[in-house]
Amino acid sequence: MTFNLTGNVLLDNGTAATAKLLANLSGVASIGESVWTVSDEGRTVECLRQNTDGYRLHAQFELDDLIEAVPRADHADELGLESVDICDGHLWLCGSHCRVRAEPDADDELNAALRNRPSRQWLARIRLKNHGGDLADAVALPFKGESSLRHQLASDAYLSPFLELPSKENGFDVEGLAVSRDHVHLDLRGPLVHSIAVVVSLNLTPDFQIKSTRTLFVDLCGLGIRELVKEKDSILILAGPVSSARGPFRLYCWKPQPTRKIQRPLELLTWPESSEKPEGLCIIDRGDRRELLVVYDSQINRVGSTARPPWPILSPYHNEYRAYADRFASVSSGNRSQSTSKLAQEATTASPPPQRWPL
Repeated sequence: MTFNLTGNVLLDNGTAATAKLLANLSGVASIGESVWTVSDEGRTVECLRQNTDGYRLHAQFELDDLIEAVPRADHADELGLESVDICDGHLWLCGSHCRVRAEPDADDELNAALRNRPSRQWLARIRLKNHGGDLADAVALPFKGESSLRHQLASDAYLSPFLELPSKENGFDVEGLAVSRDHVHLDLRGPLVHSIAVVVSLNLTPDFQIKSTRTLFVDLCGLGIRELVKEKDSILILAGPVSSARGPFRLYCWKPQPTRKIQRPLELLTWPESSEKPEGLCIIDRGDRRELLVVYDSQINRVGSTARPPWPILSPYHNEYRAYADRFASVSSGNRSQSTSKLAQEATTASPPPQRWPL
């Protein structure tokens, strides 16, 4: 397998583009000519439709209107949406299910208080309609109680010691999901168990209850998991630090096995050091090409300014922004041509030239 860095793609969120949304993209999924994105500090999900320039806003959906009993429905608390996936005509959304440390009371003084975030403790499935561009009815796991995810995992000998720790401090923290007909794989940014990353595999009943859980262990050289994406019979893993460190970030290819033994996926690439953090992945089919779209989460203010790290990721202006989401065109061993898409050619002059990474 060979990946070519082919450039950047325009994601125009139109009237949905806010500073909070643009600076906190956390997940992306595609179906047909649509891509769906989520932000980990919002309560919405956005659908963008493909056009000649890239992808433009089709609709924004308030999740409080789709899911009953969402905690803090007065919009005072974000949902902590960390990932989105699409399987069998349904959109899946997952929150971090984490606890957090309260903000510092004063400069350079840590706060000892920890907070539960009930609005982040959810996993939902929403039926798609209109060729994947609109949402219909939805179901979700309970946010609390015996049927909730955190309660179901409280009896897991490996995870239970970490459930009360805060995120980014090796506490329980869901960052993404990959859904198949048989299982829902939830990747954990934390905890690391003996420096080994953890994936929780869920088996759900037809009425959307947890039937069984299994913990899988993946050796990522001391990194946690930031995202999963299905690719045929494998899963691509985006790995990164458990803490808020700037890196490293790596891409792995993993074929899950139903075993408690440590699994060792194939490392594909390491991101160059950058001021941006890769957060979301999805596979996009464009004609006879399959491309990997990457979106980023950073502290850079993308409204009224241009972010130009070593890889220019976002260059917003007015109500649209250019999501310099790195696109790696997967090229088979029998087709090594370095074709560059029209979107890549239209990227700004700040874009790097195409690079080839043999994997």
